[in-house]
Amino acid sequence: ELNDFKPNDFEAGFKFLNTFIYNHTDRTYFGLMGKWKLLKIEETENAINIPVVGLLIGKEWSKKRIHRKGFALELGYQYGKKTFGIYSPVGHHYIGKKTYDEFPLIVNLRYTLYKGK
Repeated sequence: ELNDFKPNDFEAGFKFLNTFIYNHTDRTYFGLMGKWKLLKIEETENAINIPVVGLLIGKEWSKKRIHRKGFALELGYQYGKKTFGIYSPVGHHYIGKKTYDEFPLIVNLRYTLYKGK
């Protein structure tokens, strides 16, 4: 995974979260996540698009109930797979195909900063 990552890769995503345990200073939640990755593969001159979906569970700890400043830890699983053809740079002849698999583990450490008016 880290060998394929280059600074020209791009991804954008979203999370839908639902809290199922809420206390005054912490909450536990689960959710769905999705993202769209755009990767530049060295074997091809083109970029490939990979849709990725996943599930996650998280725990967030806040200092105060109203301001919601605090840390969160999220763990989960994601799935994304794309098979693409590889063509010769000279003559553009078909050489074969390669499959790119998204790394399945989600581990996020997040700090939430909320500033009121």
